[in-house]
Amino acid sequence: MSHNQPAASACANVSAAIHEIAPTAVLAGMYPERRSVTHLFESDFYRMLIDRRTEERVAHMIRRNFGDSVDWRRAHDFYLPTGTLYLTPEPHQIGYIPEDDHSFGLALVRRIAILDGNC
Repeated sequence: MSHNQPAASACANVSAAIHEIAPTAVLAGMYPERRSVTHLFESDFYRMLIDRRTEERVAHMIRRNFGDSVDWRRAHDFYLPTGTLYLTPEPHQIGYIPEDDHSFGLALVRRIAILDGNC
């Protein structure tokens, strides 16, 4: 008997979809829609140079999967390997610049949700 794991497949599907358009992406940093900017980072903490259309597609995929359970008026970081969404650190906090502490600012205190719906 097979067991369906929709949470795991949702995470894999979003990450896989993002990897199709940005194969080396590890982190997607999304700013509020009023600023309408999305940055993708590689595992070496360097920002990827992507076009505006790609930014919008990535942000749409992430926002669609987390839905209204997240306050999109604040900046968020989506870590592709785990499917975890974090609040982006404020400019005065360590992790705002990803290479500051080599953690992308992915502290548990900033974790918002995981694609399976756990908060």
